[in-house]
Amino acid sequence: MSKILYMLIGPKGAGKTYIGTLVGRCTDIAFIRVEPIWLALAPGEDGWKKVEGVLDETFRTRDKVMIESLGAGEGFRGFHAALAAKYLIKMIRVFADLDTCLRRVQTRSRADLIPVSDEKVVEYNKVASQVVYDWAFELDNTAPLNDGEILAAFGRIPVQ
Repeated sequence: MSKILYMLIGPKGAGKTYIGTLVGRCTDIAFIRVEPIWLALAPGEDGWKKVEGVLDETFRTRDKVMIESLGAGEGFRGFHAALAAKYLIKMIRVFADLDTCLRRVQTRSRADLIPVSDEKVVEYNKVASQVVYDWAFELDNTAPLNDGEILAAFGRIPVQ
């Protein structure tokens, strides 16, 4: 069986962390939060390489791993290409109305999150909402989805 990397891609506040945590708790997919890794970087350390190293280490004992990302920005395409050379990648679009995303960011706990102003959240989310990949699946989390709906959606993602 191939090692499968699931990438939750979408704006800040779309629900990627909640979805990843739920899937990690209820399935055999290991969920790795990326922002705490970036927050712990030493000066000059390459964040993309650090995340790749954590993924490689996790894949030594697991066949399925999930991370979250905006899916945009400098370095992401190279990061994706490096991982695609080693793992089967399933890109999962998680989206919600951008005003809803901003409200969620403003009202959530900021622990283990990279500090970002509301203006930057709006800017980043606009970019993140426009990225296009070969999506394995898309989740509209504006409502938001309940746990059963989320888990059922992951059960429908083709493995190959």
